[in-house]
Amino acid sequence: MAIMTVLTVRIRDGKTSQVLEDLKTVKRAVERAGGKYRLVQQVFGANPRTLSSISEYPDWNSIGKLRSDPEMQQLLARIRDNTDPAADPVAASLVEDVPI
Repeated sequence: MAIMTVLTVRIRDGKTSQVLEDLKTVKRAVERAGGKYRLVQQVFGANPRTLSSISEYPDWNSIGKLRSDPEMQQLLARIRDNTDPAADPVAASLVEDVPI
């Protein structure tokens, strides 16, 4: 059963390169945890020009590995402590496959 996380953000003016560097860190950590990662930009819809970071994991243990990854922990601490964030969250979700 695959588990996916989706985080959609709106990048603040002049902060695109910072966001992309942060997301490269996320990608490395997701892949180390055994997951797959992709980044998409909404072209048309309710939130145009937002970025959605999609991580897919084979099981819950992989998410645990991601949460304990030192590089990921450092990134999250830096983002939480930043008084001038590079992006604003629009939506976040955690979903799992439903077998039919």
